Amino acid sequence: MKKNIFFIIDFYSFLNILYINEFYMDKKIKMLVLPSDRSGCGYFRSVSPHKWIAEHMSDIFDIDIMYGIPNDVNLETFLRKYDIIHIHKHLDKQCNIIKMAQFLDVKVIVDVDDNWNLGTWHPMSASANAERWDIPITDSLKLADMCSTTTEIFANQIRKINKNVEVFPNAIDTTEEQFIPKDTRDTDRLRIGMICGSSHLHDFKLLDGMVAKLDKEIIDQIQFVLCGFDTRGTRTIRYKDTGKVETVPIKPEESVWYEYEKIITNNYSIVSKEHKDFLMKFIPQSDYPNHDEAYRRCWTKDISQYATHYNNIDVLLVPLAENDFNKVKSQLKVVEAGFFHKAIIASDFGPYTIDLKSMITKGYEFHEDGNSLLIENGKGSKRWAKMITWLVQNKDKLKLLQDNLFKTVDGVYNIETVCKQRARKYIELVGRTDLKIE
Repeated sequence: MKKNIFFIIDFYSFLNILYINEFYMDKKIKMLVLPSDRSGCGYFRSVSPHKWIAEHMSDIFDIDIMYGIPNDVNLETFLRKYDIIHIHKHLDKQCNIIKMAQFLDVKVIVDVDDNWNLGTWHPMSASANAERWDIPITDSLKLADMCSTTTEIFANQIRKINKNVEVFPNAIDTTEEQFIPKDTRDTDRLRIGMICGSSHLHDFKLLDGMVAKLDKEIIDQIQFVLCGFDTRGTRTIRYKDTGKVETVPIKPEESVWYEYEKIITNNYSIVSKEHKDFLMKFIPQSDYPNHDEAYRRCWTKDISQYATHYNNIDVLLVPLAENDFNKVKSQLKVVEAGFFHKAIIASDFGPYTIDLKSMITKGYEFHEDGNSLLIENGKGSKRWAKMITWLVQNKDKLKLLQDNLFKTVDGVYNIETVCKQRARKYIELVGRTDLKIE
């Protein structure tokens, strides 16, 4: 009699398994991806990886990428369509959307790639501190079924809030047009470039005085290239007598890019008079016709074209001031420079301690397997000048640096590699043991 009972139980278990397999058969994981912006963060953390997954794993994932939840929908009905919602930083300040999604058994992934504490030096610090931008971010991280970020350094900080953290590095789609290297060389000078945004003045000041420490014979062999130049911006005027608040466009000389340019040209002392006169006109998207001078200005590009700046440089300079915000930044510059076969000179701090090994050590010992030149921030601008001088005097080591950096990133930070890591974790999150990623 007992054998018959066990047979019946086993028979119904078998039917249950058949039902589950039939239910899951051909059922894709439905994802909603909500980028935080249409610029760099949105591109690398939300759009690019999930677009790749949607195109290359369409048999497993069905992904919608939206820049906000539509206003004309019933929120509960809308959220029920999805198995996973992926957001960057946060949505509403009270986290009501996350709470509703989880009530509906929809898994929520919260991704962050920058410290929620901007510190005191960041240009947005005053607004961030006054409006407490950090609270909805940390609240979202606490609630998340999974958190994701760019490096293990940042992951360790996030784990103090939520133990379930995965590291998905920023990755490059080498088939995308802007990431395909092109030969644009039109000078014999060693082209040393800075590719950055408007929030890096604190970092850029690490180079202040560097150019003045370079001998003329070195300057005659190099070209500094400032990429991303942009004079757009506004400033707010508050009139005490009337209480009126007015927003007006800034003058080019009020732009942070003007400050960058003064630092990297030693107050325009390394450019010809004709070139300086041209630069002072600040004509948007204009390029000085003589590309054989010691300095070149390259204007800002759209997010879909910004990586083409790398075609105009041979060496990337990446100064990074030592603070809590910078410590947890991603190593994206390493990844980009590596795939473009460029050399890199960087601060020996935070994200640049993850993949980089200096070819020249503190005691000026040479290491054949070095993939960078690293600078201790405490050494000041003199050390940056020395490393540039060493590279000019040892040009035969340039290709070795470039090749070593490419070998470091290739196969590790390709978008296929990282997206497969993502996909496996997404499948695990929703418990779809029937799905496998090769």
